[in-house]
Amino acid sequence: MRKWMVGLIIMICAINVLAEEKIEASVKNPHRELSVILTDEGYYPKNLSVFEGETVKFYLTSTVEAPGCMIVQGHEVFMAANKGKVTEAEVKFERAGDFSFYCPSNRKNDGKLTVIKKIDPNAKKRGIASERSMDPSLWTPKEY
Repeated sequence: MRKWMVGLIIMICAINVLAEEKIEASVKNPHRELSVILTDEGYYPKNLSVFEGETVKFYLTSTVEAPGCMIVQGHEVFMAANKGKVTEAEVKFERAGDFSFYCPSNRKNDGKLTVIKKIDPNAKKRGIASERSMDPSLWTPKEY
């Protein structure tokens, strides 16, 4: 009976260690999932935001019969958009900035993806109060 209980305790400890490692890995390598729908009016949503250093998994579908696509400017992302089907792509955003996403066959419905700069939590905050109110670290998620 004691060997069984010792084995159970060891298994519980091992599961806890693995769970902690997975949590640490997700904080070091943050990820996000975004869904986009191509409609007659364009992409929905038209504006997306992610943080610098995040790996983003995109899911794309369409509500129109005509085939479409989604290309993310400056990144190796090309996704076909077909009605009733979901296409997936994954990319890591290494640098902050604004990037358009579009389909070459219909450039009037371009969307915008904003990559927000990751803030160093150890950096000193300096400057006047009105400038600090625009400080992104005031609204940066806790895992950063």
